[in-house]
Amino acid sequence: MILKKFISASAASVGLLLFATGVSRAESIPVPDINRSIDTVDGWRMTLALTGVRVNAVPNMAAAPLTREGYLSGRVTVTVDGDGAVPVTTGQLVVGAQLGCQADLSEGLDLGIDFDTDLFDDAPLIGVGPDIGSTLHSGGITTVGLGAKSVKGRMATISVMDAHVAVDECGGAVTVRLFASAQMSTDTSDDSVNVYSAVLPL
Repeated sequence: MILKKFISASAASVGLLLFATGVSRAESIPVPDINRSIDTVDGWRMTLALTGVRVNAVPNMAAAPLTREGYLSGRVTVTVDGDGAVPVTTGQLVVGAQLGCQADLSEGLDLGIDFDTDLFDDAPLIGVGPDIGSTLHSGGITTVGLGAKSVKGRMATISVMDAHVAVDECGGAVTVRLFASAQMSTDTSDDSVNVYSAVLPL
């Protein structure tokens, strides 16, 4: 199964459309908020919060039997507290989603359509460029970035509303979770903290 970011035309793809409009809503699933903190050796405390996570699984637009579709929302915030002995020089905040497919049924399918298979040198991906892709095999997990931001002060936030995901040609269970990662550096220390939402069916 193949992950496609933005526009996908593959037989086995996980597509992400951040600019989707007219969301068809089903009953969304709320996820408990998560907070984690780390104390650095030079006196800072970095706290990462993943809040307001919701997974809204919807009927597949094409009514395909092996396709799952849904919308992801959430907010991630990093705060830096304390009076560290060494100034913070750089920081980074990232939020994304991890998608898993139990059984990839894409092998051997003949679509009867010629697609570009030379978009990447390291994998025989099928799709229409420009795109970003990677292969997701049976039992595998694929990570999709939803946002990244430099941390230039004491706080940084990324909010995601109704990011569209679609998983095609998956014959088993499809699951999804959101994650966030924060990193900060000083002249004496590099520190990071990571949080993950509950795993939910799509």
